[in-house]
Amino acid sequence: MKELKKIIKNLDDNVLGIGLSEDLIKEIENNDKIINCNLLNPYIKGKKKFSLFNKTIKIKKIRKIFKKKKIDYIICNYDEINNYFNTFVKDSVYINKKKIYYFGNVDIDLLKYKYGRYDTNIIIKNKNLVEIDNSKAKNNFLKDNYYRLKDFKDRLIELIGDILMN
Repeated sequence: MKELKKIIKNLDDNVLGIGLSEDLIKEIENNDKIINCNLLNPYIKGKKKFSLFNKTIKIKKIRKIFKKKKIDYIICNYDEINNYFNTFVKDSVYINKKKIYYFGNVDIDLLKYKYGRYDTNIIIKNKNLVEIDNSKAKNNFLKDNYYRLKDFKDRLIELIGDILMN
């Protein structure tokens, strides 16, 4: 957390925070270089939903709210985004133009596999903090659909294998 707080102090321009704790939000508020900060918090009145300015949104529809390459930095709690990870990878490459920071119980191999497809630079700060540089990342419609079908095929084969083993 200390290393993440140091990173937050150096951020500037537009920031998107997903699943941040109160102390990280205070660090963002104290940073004068951040022009615009959007926070998606997962808990509203005891239910697990993502909200933006008290408006509930689906994390799968994040691409419609934030346009192409508009967000400079994304700070994301991996534990909160884990269920939506397959769609979030392609959306984060689409909306982000500089860096993504994942913290929490990060699956480093899965991050390397998913983000490696888009020619990103992955830097492992420690086992609970990973930085992904999206400045040279490229995506397009055909590439996204190809990887979505490939991931579906892999999950289907894994599911059939699990059924046969039981």
